[in-house]
Amino acid sequence: MFEPHRGFFSLLERHRYIASLSLVAMVVFLAWPTTTMQSPMWDVWVVDQSGRPLQGMTVRLSYQNYSAESESHSEDLQTDAKGYVLFYPQTLRASRIRRALAIAQSATEGVHASFGPHAGVSTFGKGLEGDAVNDGHVTDWTGEPPRMSSKVAAKPRIAVIPYEQPYANLRRINNQKHQSTIVFYASALASARAS
Repeated sequence: MFEPHRGFFSLLERHRYIASLSLVAMVVFLAWPTTTMQSPMWDVWVVDQSGRPLQGMTVRLSYQNYSAESESHSEDLQTDAKGYVLFYPQTLRASRIRRALAIAQSATEGVHASFGPHAGVSTFGKGLEGDAVNDGHVTDWTGEPPRMSSKVAAKPRIAVIPYEQPYANLRRINNQKHQSTIVFYASALASARAS
């Protein structure tokens, strides 16, 4: 005669056991952290516009993995007598759940969204500044290669000239319908009327 509960588990208990094991395996898989490279090993030489090495310049490595985190990082080093600094690779340990949440958060930025690792170097100090440039564009490392090398030409910092705030020339005028209207008066028009 056939026994319905023959063996160690009944059929229903086997399915529950397999489903439970599958659920536990999935949770472990999603929660287990993985390590990815945030930025490469990066050799940087800083020179002036004539190609001479600049000692004592601050070189900043900025990096963020938009598919794993919401905060950016930076590291500053000072150039030696040869204008050289070496940044060691940066890594990140994050679970797949954290990565999925970071991707979802990044996707909400629409056309301004970024994904994956991004890193770049820039220099500043002594009234000079510059970025690592490759083919006329600021260098943006996006996961490969594992080692970068850049020569940054530091140029005089562009002076920012203070200007009058655009809202300083606003005046509120009530029109005949008693609605408040904002009118911009340019300095040139105001001085032309004064003369």
